[in-house]
Amino acid sequence: MLTLNEAKELKREFGEEKLFELLIAEARGECPDELEKREIDPGESRQFMTAPQPEIFSVDRFATSSSLADLAFKILDVKNGDRVSDLCCGSGAFLLSAMPKRQGALYFGIERDEKAARAAEERLSLYLCAAGAKIFNCDLFDAPDEKFDKIYCEPPFRLRFDEEKRGMEFLCQELPEVKSLRRSVQISGCWSYIYKAASMLAEGGRAVCVMAGGPLLNSFDAPLRRDLAEKGLIEAVVALPGGITTYSPVAPVLIVLGRGGGSVMMADARNAGAIGRRRKRLEKEQIEEIAAMLSEESGESRRVSLAEMEQKEWQLYPERYLREAQEAGRMARLEDFAMIIRGAMLSAPELEKLSEGERRYSVINYADIRDGLLSEKLHGISELPRRYEDCVLRDGDVVISKTGEPVRCAVIDGREDEKIVPTSNFYIIRIKDGRLDPFYLKACLESSRAKKIFEWFATGSVTKTLSTGALRDFPIPCLEAEKMREIASRCREIEKELRAAKEKVKQIKKERASLFDAR
Repeated sequence: MLTLNEAKELKREFGEEKLFELLIAEARGECPDELEKREIDPGESRQFMTAPQPEIFSVDRFATSSSLADLAFKILDVKNGDRVSDLCCGSGAFLLSAMPKRQGALYFGIERDEKAARAAEERLSLYLCAAGAKIFNCDLFDAPDEKFDKIYCEPPFRLRFDEEKRGMEFLCQELPEVKSLRRSVQISGCWSYIYKAASMLAEGGRAVCVMAGGPLLNSFDAPLRRDLAEKGLIEAVVALPGGITTYSPVAPVLIVLGRGGGSVMMADARNAGAIGRRRKRLEKEQIEEIAAMLSEESGESRRVSLAEMEQKEWQLYPERYLREAQEAGRMARLEDFAMIIRGAMLSAPELEKLSEGERRYSVINYADIRDGLLSEKLHGISELPRRYEDCVLRDGDVVISKTGEPVRCAVIDGREDEKIVPTSNFYIIRIKDGRLDPFYLKACLESSRAKKIFEWFATGSVTKTLSTGALRDFPIPCLEAEKMREIASRCREIEKELRAAKEKVKQIKKERASLFDAR
């Protein structure tokens, strides 16, 4: 077998493009003179070249991983005679994986990068069963108008709507209401590909599309999720372990398109036991287990109705439905205990202008909360527009940051003489009728469990944002009253200990800085 180290040596000698040509020629049995003394036989070369080699060839840098290719093939259930297409085929990884498994199907790929498309074509030619295979070197949205029985689509993660002009035009054509959406520019670009995959499916066909989790949760994309769900185009959504793509540690999600009818199967396979450290892989047994989740309900999968999705603002991330089912009876939504109010939406120029004159209000910014403690010294303003009077904090309110990592929160405690207003980067959680101790809530919001929930449900590719909907749905553990009082009491004590420790550190630093002066 041609090893990776041997291939790297050959790359240094011949260069990437020349090496690709030589190994393809060797795999065809053409025995190029340059490799005559290398003792590489056609079988070795063929085995090496029919799998992605991202460390050798740049066209393979974003290739579909073997785990995703095997899982998608299993879900697609390719039959002899099926027309199978990879809509973003790159250098051909999915097609190369699928072709030997079902030689009686017809395979097609679409790829706009010329080098990658050529590499896919050369590689597919190494299979005898590839006689009818075809690679279209063009933009997906300019591809021939053809229908396919089975489709695989793995577009780039975190595309913005306005980054794909042709995709944007296609989506506006498929769903005209997109043009009138207030924040259409913030729609995730992946939806153009998903709609295109749906449009290219033959009657009774099925597609598997790969995407990141954010577009399944954020408010910008809700109209598109609703449209796909109401049209019955979504069969299933599968959350997968992080690290199983070749190019990103992000946990991918599979959207299975077909004819889902009035419900969608939600499956959470993030704990499927993927093997590996940085780059993980799924073994055959784990692939079988994940595929089985889509056919029957279990602890990790359940069927969700359109009505339930509508209640969740058409969010399509499996954990939102599975966690709720698992925790029913032991959890309550934060919205059941408190009102959620957005902080004062004051622009920087407004704040600057309001800073003039006698100080009457204090303003909380993200930097004013550290280690769960609210700074004693806050920036001041002279007045507050009447529309933000409800944003003036009351004793017992909890503030939590809307954007920024990590999420920061604090309890307003013992500052009744100060009129404090958080900026729009915060939510105010105002507990109803003393239904919950604010320090118990703070302990919940600062727990490792909460951190995980916020990581999954925060949206945005650059700046993570916690939505109002995610905060309303935040699950509050309903423990025995005594246990809840105990946790709240300890949280108060820890806050006092932290303040004392910070003051002690401050004094120590002051003493250290004055050591030389003392002499």
